[in-house]
Amino acid sequence: MKHLFITALVSLALLSPAVMAGDGDGGYGGAFYQVPVGARPTAMGGAYRSISNDGAAPLFNPAGLALLDRTLIASSYRAMKLDRQMGYFTAMIPVEGETAIGVHWLYAGSGSVRERDGDGFDLGRDFSLNSHQFSVVFAKRFEKYLAVGANLSYLYAHFPEVSATGVGFDFGGILFVDELIDREKRIDMPVRDIRIALTVRHIGKEYIWNSEAYNARYDGNAVGYEQTDKVPIEAALGASARFFNRKLLLAADLSKNEKQDPIAYFGSEFFIRPEFALRAGYYQSRFTAGTGYVFTFGNITMAVDYAFTTDRQDEGSEHIFSFDFLL
Repeated sequence: MKHLFITALVSLALLSPAVMAGDGDGGYGGAFYQVPVGARPTAMGGAYRSISNDGAAPLFNPAGLALLDRTLIASSYRAMKLDRQMGYFTAMIPVEGETAIGVHWLYAGSGSVRERDGDGFDLGRDFSLNSHQFSVVFAKRFEKYLAVGANLSYLYAHFPEVSATGVGFDFGGILFVDELIDREKRIDMPVRDIRIALTVRHIGKEYIWNSEAYNARYDGNAVGYEQTDKVPIEAALGASARFFNRKLLLAADLSKNEKQDPIAYFGSEFFIRPEFALRAGYYQSRFTAGTGYVFTFGNITMAVDYAFTTDRQDEGSEHIFSFDFLL
């Protein structure tokens, strides 16, 4: 049993984004949820809850997909230090009444780690921790000024001989402030596309582990131990607006979960040309940057996005790529 908990602690440390900013932070389930996934939101420092209109939307605010008018197929990959990796796949279909439905898969892996016992002795085998989230996504614009969205998710995580499952919910809403302002006044406004977002994530999410199969195989002991890792519920506010004839997008988010200190995110996006954008952001002492380009092939639109994050706490710099197709 000692082996199991040592390997668990090592894996959780490897997967953690090291966002422990203050006293009492850290050591909770689902640490990988705090790593921005997707090149565009990562390049914007994670300030994405009031935007969320691409394949990364289910991870920030599914309400942003209510404006989708074409089928969306998207994927992203984030190569991390210490052989860690993350990625997602999203498929969304618009239906009548400014509504979209679809599916989303998030993957996080620790890579291969050498297993040792409590005394540091090499046990001669490797292990990895792989976590998955499979979600059904729904988004709808109920009024011109309001869109809401939700994810229903199934969680699955796996060690050698040990696995955990769970279910959970994410909810989000976006207020389109411009729609509350008279049309004639909106035309003369220097600031456009003002949005305010509210999200509540990880409702009911937890991993329930049982070591019986592991102990039976490696320790010859059929007695198992059970441990529950709860993912802290997170609430967040976000705001964004466009300036200079919509060429400049500025965004800021503030999130707080029930176990950690508040986290602020800041991001920007500037369109040099309608199809080419530069991005920059900042969160938790880490600077981010990236770019995006949009290609058109007949009736298909493809967006290719790239993001780069600076080194923090000796974790190493990281590179993220995303590909979105509108069909």
